[in-house]
Amino acid sequence: MKTKFFNKIILCAILILFLVLSSNVFGTNITNTSSENVIQSFETDYDFVSSDLFKVGVEVNISQIIDGNAFIYGSNVNVTGEIYGDLLVFSNNLTINEDAIIHGNIFAFSNNISFSGIASDIYAFASNFSMESESIIARNLYVSSNNVSLNGKISRDAFITANNISFAESENAIIEGNFNYSSENEIEIPDELVKGEIKYTALTKNPTNTALSILTNAISALIFSFVVIMLSIWLSPNFKDKACEIITKSNLKAFGIGLLVFFGIIIAAFILLLFTYGYGAGIAVASIGLLLLAYSIANTVFSISIGKLLASKFNFNKNTAFVLFSLLIVLIINLIRYIPYVGKPITFITAIIGLGILSINSYKRVKTSPETEKQ
Repeated sequence: MKTKFFNKIILCAILILFLVLSSNVFGTNITNTSSENVIQSFETDYDFVSSDLFKVGVEVNISQIIDGNAFIYGSNVNVTGEIYGDLLVFSNNLTINEDAIIHGNIFAFSNNISFSGIASDIYAFASNFSMESESIIARNLYVSSNNVSLNGKISRDAFITANNISFAESENAIIEGNFNYSSENEIEIPDELVKGEIKYTALTKNPTNTALSILTNAISALIFSFVVIMLSIWLSPNFKDKACEIITKSNLKAFGIGLLVFFGIIIAAFILLLFTYGYGAGIAVASIGLLLLAYSIANTVFSISIGKLLASKFNFNKNTAFVLFSLLIVLIINLIRYIPYVGKPITFITAIIGLGILSINSYKRVKTSPETEKQ
């Protein structure tokens, strides 16, 4: 049971994965009194989905009750149902209607996002983000957008990076906790709209975060990962199956081994440099070099494992589907790192899991090679 639960968190955090932090930090049940009243009065005859939901299409409508996570890719996505896990969306337009209840978190990468429902946490990367008057966020809001419009209720803190931020007129507090925002210009916020502290950080134009730079980085990541994926198919055709098995059955183990390898090699290299009087310098440099090489492809390895898992979910046996799914995960991970405050930690976690998958697979190959030779 623990393995299945953690596996769902892993999938959600990547596709987003998001992984271990989802269980420790992000994931939560909605505890706000208003949201409880809405949930208790929620009546529907929608279909019940007793597992994770995967949907791809131009027009995607989510009206079911989903006892799991939802992974959606489409042009226009409309959500009116109830999701007991997390929702990850990659779309042009995303609409979360007032009847929608997401007990977990929303990870959204969309051009336009309109939120009117209930959710635990929201992590959004968009051009335009609007939170309507009926909406309730039971925990925190994290948004990176060009234009942000806030209404409804945020029960804890808000972390926003945007060029334009506006608040709706309201007699009640929209943000119950602290408001942390980055913008080119500081805005005037009525005291009654934010109960906690207001912290402003000036947003300077950073060429590394321009749309052109983001696009260039994404294309570079896709090309690099495509080469790695094709090499893995050519050199080790069974690697994708082994990686999928590890992420499905031993994801927590992979994360732990990845951490051990990452920090263990760094510590060992420093020890060799400091206490061997230079005799171990060559080994230390070589070890760090191998670690950097493995870390550079770690997110691609993670994407390979999830890509194969998705291909199996949809019963696509050809390598073409596996490669496309893997590249989609690569793109999502590449965009996740631009989410303020949480993007880089999430991509670090996915890389650590990928490093763990590489380590476990390498250990198994070394362990079985003598047996192979005897045969």
